[in-house]
Amino acid sequence: MEGIFFYWFMWLAWIITTFLMKKGKIRLKLTIFILITITFSELYIVVGDFNVRVSLLLFMLLGVYLAVKQKKRKPILFYMTTFTLMFAYAGIMLFRIYDPVWFLIDYRVIVSVTISVLAIYLGKHSVQIYSLFILSICQGEILYWFILGKFHDGLTIGTAAFLDMLVIGCSIIYIWNMSQTVILAIEQMLQKPSKEKQG
Repeated sequence: MEGIFFYWFMWLAWIITTFLMKKGKIRLKLTIFILITITFSELYIVVGDFNVRVSLLLFMLLGVYLAVKQKKRKPILFYMTTFTLMFAYAGIMLFRIYDPVWFLIDYRVIVSVTISVLAIYLGKHSVQIYSLFILSICQGEILYWFILGKFHDGLTIGTAAFLDMLVIGCSIIYIWNMSQTVILAIEQMLQKPSKEKQG
């Protein structure tokens, strides 16, 4: 069932931000964003011949906000990387239509894992990784349906499957960041006894 991952992961994210994160502005902003996104997840606006899901626009705004919040910005490199991942998303989705036999497992998993791993590899820090992933997958979704719009009418940009891919990818990035934090903590714990022995 398309869309089920979105609701499960978003509610899980809300629980984490509400009960597990430290109090602060970031926690408040994330909690409000998650609730607004869930609330407006079934709303659409009409843009030309397309129905655009409001959640897609909200995530686009989040991606832009994260891109602007980066401390060391190299805008040309960032936008080139975003466009590369955008074309990767649209290419995989179009290839799925052309030759679906290659997709032995759910295409949502394949797309989200591929784009999130590329974002992790190409991004330098967590804010940049999230902004790369969110912007590229949102723009890729727009490009994909824009191409299909030349052959069909009344299409929806920001399907339930897109929301699933978005949250799965964000979850992969979150797990990656948490694993890095745990590894660093373990390394620091192991280095303390060795320093004490040397002293």
